[in-house]
Amino acid sequence: METDQDKSQNDERQQWKLEKDSELRIEITDDSKPVNIMVSKFILFIEAYFMIKSQRKIYTSKETPMVMYLNLHMALEQMREKADKPDKQDLGPRVMVVGPTDVGKSTLCHLLLNYAVRMGRRPVYIDLDVGQGTIGVPGSMGALLIERPADIEEGFSLQAPLVYCFGHTSPSNNEKLYNKISSTLADVVFQRFEKNKKAMTSGFVINTCGWVTGLGYRILVHAAKELKVNVIVVLDQERLYNDLKKQCSDDVQIVHLPKSGGVVVRSKETRRNTRDDRVRSYFYGHQGNLYPHSFEVKLADVKIFKIGAPIVPDSCLPLGMEQSDNQTKLVSVVPSHDLKHCVLAVSAAESLEEDLVTTNVVGFLVVNNIDLDRQVMVVLSPAPRPLPRKFLIQTEVRFMDFK
Repeated sequence: METDQDKSQNDERQQWKLEKDSELRIEITDDSKPVNIMVSKFILFIEAYFMIKSQRKIYTSKETPMVMYLNLHMALEQMREKADKPDKQDLGPRVMVVGPTDVGKSTLCHLLLNYAVRMGRRPVYIDLDVGQGTIGVPGSMGALLIERPADIEEGFSLQAPLVYCFGHTSPSNNEKLYNKISSTLADVVFQRFEKNKKAMTSGFVINTCGWVTGLGYRILVHAAKELKVNVIVVLDQERLYNDLKKQCSDDVQIVHLPKSGGVVVRSKETRRNTRDDRVRSYFYGHQGNLYPHSFEVKLADVKIFKIGAPIVPDSCLPLGMEQSDNQTKLVSVVPSHDLKHCVLAVSAAESLEEDLVTTNVVGFLVVNNIDLDRQVMVVLSPAPRPLPRKFLIQTEVRFMDFK
């Protein structure tokens, strides 16, 4: 006998038949339940069980840029074949995807990387979008060797990433530091290419911030120069395309592509929630299947710094020092209650003789509590005690752990 639950499930099951070069778009609210998808040879079945109360839109569209995205992949693959000659191996395509916010830059990067991996390549994914921090946490920049396609829910495997701490969710907070980390990241990536020829011939794909005017444009041009980019993909904005055509040399190919009509503009609240979810998934896993450790750390056992000193009047600066020098200055942090809920980066540096600004980080912590009387702080860590290093970098990113 069919139950009421079975009836509701049948009512929620919808069947869609897609024509050639068309796509199915599913728009759901942030708090919606997952959508279960079954794919047959010609028909796509959508099982939307228990979603009666959630708002969603499901529709098909023949206006899709996916064919152009596929053509871009094929052009990049031809460049990889040219670079991967037995007699002389060369750098593969160095692709930078640029455009304003909410045009699908991250999605296109993942698409190109997945296509490349399925062709047997080993490309590098470079994330310069400090607002998202998909390789580390928001406020970080990093690079990751892609060896297998991304999981549909958890994304790319984050084993052995190269991550640097910027400490802010917008490049506007410290332009000089952002450029310095971009340059350092470029140097390390090219050094590793010398030891990994397959990655070298596969090239890399760079995801960027959505700020494309003024300071945002300057950091894009700087990163493109340092990373020796030879293909720039501009999504949606023709003005940016024309500016880059004038700015870049003839050996850099500038490609203009439309954004997908399925891209949705995110609100500030949605962006904040996404950042919180990213930090939460770093510690607990995407599906909550990880178990981080909470333990006390003696303040005497660690040294906490932040990068960048407060701006002071030019008349107060030492002779010969410029205001920009303060942007990469290492400043010691006196532990206080302000550290509560702060995300701290654990630097890989073993001594202060190393430059903490340009040294990668080995992980992140969250300060859940701090007791100044006992001189200890309680931290949330992905690994058990003791901490691997004693130098910590304070970021402006905050996370409240309610678990």
